[in-house]
Amino acid sequence: MTAWILLGLGATGAVLSIHFILVYYGHVESREVPAALCRREERSCTTILRTPYARIFGVPNAVLGLAFYALTLAVAALMATSALPRWLWQVNLAAAAASVLLAPYLIWALVTRLKTWCRL
Repeated sequence: MTAWILLGLGATGAVLSIHFILVYYGHVESREVPAALCRREERSCTTILRTPYARIFGVPNAVLGLAFYALTLAVAALMATSALPRWLWQVNLAAAAASVLLAPYLIWALVTRLKTWCRL
């Protein structure tokens, strides 16, 4: 059961990451971003993608997210087959912890430095 939940969460995260990679590189226009996710009348999520906070070590956050979700999908698939090495689970757990620890900083930057709020 846990493997299937992890598989679903990994797939959802991967789809969102791919969407924001396409927006970041200009393959999807900002008007195609659902209004429920980004307020178009103000500084939007797509505007935020052009700031330094949208890249860690020069790599777009969405690319790093896609790598993380691909790892999570691999872990879930191996977990479902009972072939998951302990070290791979630990790597995925460390990556998840790093993401959780980075999130408050990015939210702080969004609100205090960029003076905006992106719902997603």
